[in-house]
Amino acid sequence: MSDRILLIEDDDAMRASLTQTLELEDITVLQANGLAQARRAIRANFAGVVLSDIRMPLNDGFDVLARVQEVDADLPVVFLTGEADVPMAVRALRDGAYDFLEKPCATEDLLKSLRRALRHRQLVLQTRTLERRLESSDVAAVHFPGDTPHSKRLRTELRRVADLSVNVHLHGAPGVGKRLSAHTVQVLSNAGSAQSVNCEDADAFDQIERLEPTAGGLLILKNVEAMPEDGQAHWQALSNDLNDMRVISTARHELARLPGVVAESLSRFGPVEVYVPSLVQRAGDLPIIFEALLRQAARDMNTDMPAASPAVLDAIQNADWSGNLPALRAFARQCVVGKPATETGAEAPGLVEQIEAFERQLLLEALRRNDGKASQTAKELKLARKTLYDRMARYDIKPKDLRPAKAT
Repeated sequence: MSDRILLIEDDDAMRASLTQTLELEDITVLQANGLAQARRAIRANFAGVVLSDIRMPLNDGFDVLARVQEVDADLPVVFLTGEADVPMAVRALRDGAYDFLEKPCATEDLLKSLRRALRHRQLVLQTRTLERRLESSDVAAVHFPGDTPHSKRLRTELRRVADLSVNVHLHGAPGVGKRLSAHTVQVLSNAGSAQSVNCEDADAFDQIERLEPTAGGLLILKNVEAMPEDGQAHWQALSNDLNDMRVISTARHELARLPGVVAESLSRFGPVEVYVPSLVQRAGDLPIIFEALLRQAARDMNTDMPAASPAVLDAIQNADWSGNLPALRAFARQCVVGKPATETGAEAPGLVEQIEAFERQLLLEALRRNDGKASQTAKELKLARKTLYDRMARYDIKPKDLRPAKAT
């Protein structure tokens, strides 16, 4: 989405000055001298943000805000006014304004506010797109959103194997979404119900024994590398009767690296192998993935979805999500809860405090992994060294305290 601003300002000179400032930052500006002129641009699918003065003839900024709220409550309105007071600011934020700035306003502060608002708007529109795709049964796009090459490739391959009705072997690190990928193929191919075995379960052998070969049926075999030895022989014998079933297997590794008996029996079905990428590989999609998980968490808890603040998004982008989807899903639930009750009845830390504690813990863990070496830590976290030092100073973290003790 290109950055777009609907600028509503009755002062011609001020409107021209603001337009020039924003256009120098590669922001497209739609100009209006009041609500009447801006009305046609205020639409539910407007891919941008409204920047409005408050004190204007005929219709003031609050009339603009009311119109925006009526059309699309998720369309951010940033107020920029030269005659402000505390009651006015309180009213603006209470009525739903995204931000409230006073003239004269430093260009840096104005751009910072608008960039945040544009980011929020982009996530809102992306989420709506996902929901529309869900309604049209494009579960591949819903389950694996994003525009990075890894996300696009995965969606394409899942749709392809679903259309071909071939056997599939899904492989990737723990928590990347192999089970979700199997479910996606199941739904896209209209396979109906499926028999399922999780080879990591304690009763995996019993699950294998209970399998009933069914012509045209679907078998989802999860974590096949963990198949117990006493189940491997039974599985090998049973697999001879599964020629008429479709098999979707999942594992950390590709077939060539699986235990011999398992690899041999699965290879007989001629599966197409599909690699499921990690969140590190899909790092560019983290905001929209998090937004989807946040929305799901809010639904599960039957509560309103909180806004993903800049602090939260920054924490997500800078975190090492080696735990993949389960870790990000847990963080999303944490953000929805906000201030959970404690056993003692004392108020738990708020969202900002939780984010800061989370970020501090990430920094400590990364520094420990790198023996307290800031340069290596900055490289791992993909941070500028100055940014890392600023954050360590904020949390009173001293790298020397995390270096291994010298042998005596």
